[in-house]
Amino acid sequence: MLNKISALISTGLVFLNMAVIANSHAITPTPLTPFNAQYEISKGRLTLGTAKSQLSQIGENSYTLSYFSNLSLLILSDRRRETSELVIKDGQIQTKRYLFKREGTGSDKSTQLEFKNSEVIDIETDKPLELDNTIAWFDEISYQLQLKLDLTNQVTPLKYYLVNHKKQDKLYEFEIVGEEQIKVPAGTFNTIKIVRVRDEGSSRKTETWLAPEYGYMMIRIRQEKDGSEQLDAQLEKFVFNQISPKAN
Repeated sequence: MLNKISALISTGLVFLNMAVIANSHAITPTPLTPFNAQYEISKGRLTLGTAKSQLSQIGENSYTLSYFSNLSLLILSDRRRETSELVIKDGQIQTKRYLFKREGTGSDKSTQLEFKNSEVIDIETDKPLELDNTIAWFDEISYQLQLKLDLTNQVTPLKYYLVNHKKQDKLYEFEIVGEEQIKVPAGTFNTIKIVRVRDEGSSRKTETWLAPEYGYMMIRIRQEKDGSEQLDAQLEKFVFNQISPKAN
């Protein structure tokens, strides 16, 4: 179960308290402002652990987006790390490399992918995956940053083709359902709420709340299946590390 919950968080997804916000009132974060964020993960009344998301700028228009999670339930454990190396050009993300590692109960797993010349290469085998090379592919976390950029620039539709850590191709599409003020451990935020578009008749529901005033920082993500909550990740604390060029 933890295996599935960890995967849900990272694809949803990746420490500022309110005093830091007050001292940084002159800062206007964009989706490209480097940050560290921590989330409290639960399922119903069960607290499972934490997840962290981090964006770092490593050069002009070059970034790394990382995700870490550490979950446990009774004797089960699941620890994950994902890192996406990417560049930004004309408001579009170009993924360069994706690294995934999972440890804990059951088998340890890892994936390394290189995005090069319209191909996605499995670094372990040094062979390209069988994918449509006319599509600009994202990895399992880089699409989240493109989503923030698209919301900032009012780009539609919110549709993203990605390769996940299992080396499978997926299509994620989202729609905006409205504005909502929500309260989480980090405080109260004005957000927009988006939902993932799924096939008709699907029993799954994914809701995400993002804060435009904070560069569309993810404030909460919640998932249901057959009416039962599968995961609830709520922002616990976050910090903006420096100011980068505005999203374009």
